[in-house]
Amino acid sequence: MNNSLDDILRQHARAPRLGALQLARLRQVASRCHDIVDWDGVSAVSQPGAAVIVFEATHAVRVQALIESLHENAIVILPVGESPAFDGLKSKLHAHGSLGAEGADAPHQVWWGGVKPLAVPTGLYRKQDALFISSFESSDIQGKDAGLTADLKRLGLDHVITQISPSCSTARQGTSKVDFIIEQWSQACRPVFWIDARAQLANHPLLPQALGCDFAVNRRPNGVMNTGALFFHQTERAQALLDIWRRLTCSHSNLPESFLLDQAWALTNAQREIETAWLPNTYWQKDDVKPRADSTILAHACNNDDHPLEKFAEQMQLGRRFERHQAPEAHLVMKGAASGRGLITVVVRDIFAGSTSDIAESVEAAATAFAADNGGFSQMEIVLCGWDDEVRSVLQIEDYAWTLMTDVSERLRPNCFSSLKRRRTKHDLYAPESNQSSGSFPIGLAPNSDDQPDSSLPDRTRHCRTN
Repeated sequence: MNNSLDDILRQHARAPRLGALQLARLRQVASRCHDIVDWDGVSAVSQPGAAVIVFEATHAVRVQALIESLHENAIVILPVGESPAFDGLKSKLHAHGSLGAEGADAPHQVWWGGVKPLAVPTGLYRKQDALFISSFESSDIQGKDAGLTADLKRLGLDHVITQISPSCSTARQGTSKVDFIIEQWSQACRPVFWIDARAQLANHPLLPQALGCDFAVNRRPNGVMNTGALFFHQTERAQALLDIWRRLTCSHSNLPESFLLDQAWALTNAQREIETAWLPNTYWQKDDVKPRADSTILAHACNNDDHPLEKFAEQMQLGRRFERHQAPEAHLVMKGAASGRGLITVVVRDIFAGSTSDIAESVEAAATAFAADNGGFSQMEIVLCGWDDEVRSVLQIEDYAWTLMTDVSERLRPNCFSSLKRRRTKHDLYAPESNQSSGSFPIGLAPNSDDQPDSSLPDRTRHCRTN
């Protein structure tokens, strides 16, 4: 049995490539555990408070056996959290945190969760280290000392609560919240925690501050974000998320607020090692349910429930139930030549036909090749597809002048992007051992479809960049 995260990664035959921030955070998470276990896919893990690293997905029976054997304080770490093969395992655990992908050095999205919901780690914390903010319309709240304001004063928490002008135009109202959050974040020089003015505080919402994450949010069981409680740290990664959320809000003010934030998170998560803490349900508990002893935020209502596009937007966030992307969203986005040949999309198809290590190596090969020689392309996006309809959804995006179709068993050559200037044959694009292609879609450069995307929703926000 190993007791060091670095030892486990070093000794594993096909260990995925992790970035510096990812490794640092996982070391910190593992340091709070009594032991670290490299799960073999079969054995029970009953050690108290163990950190269990799972490199490969396995079938449901063994997953259930693992879950049943875990101590209540155990956590599970998935270094390749983008693989949908882990959905079954994730569904049986409480999500704690995730880390985004960033370039060739950190091409994977790391996930960890536990048998119990996320809790405040032991330590010393100051109330003054976070600013609590909110805004409201005059018709929402009566009296400056009512509701949330009274709770913040009772708990002794620094706060700024302001009223939205009733003369604000409809278009302006769409950005008033994110503008207010950005303004307070910029002035505070400390983390800010937005809480809906109609909510109530039962206890001090200390968890995000204690974790030191970049961003914290609670999700509903269907994967939709509850935007009534949002935490943003004073980091460049949190700033990138706020900036793109505002840009999407300005461009698509008719769409649900939670959907726009979700899309901003997905794009930021594909370009930066942003750390997200998935807040437990005690941080957004409906106030028509009997409060629990550990309730923190009592929610007046889940926002956006009555938005006409809410149900449609939910279908585009199914992968969020497991804190991952789904096609045609890009799992990894990398910048190339400043004024190059445009965007190239690398589709890794048939991902269920390979192991988790196969997926990891396919992503790493593409990222390494683009970092070594981008072939003049201004941006590369990697999309993971398990089914043919997911591949079709990628091909329907009209802005993709170049789409490079690969199989999960294939590894792109280091010079594959520059070779597109001269050749388009399979053997010029892939390594010689790549000969296991199958399926309805040909390997290589795929022509774009003439089908137009739904104009009522953004094209998965694929071209709204954080830089």
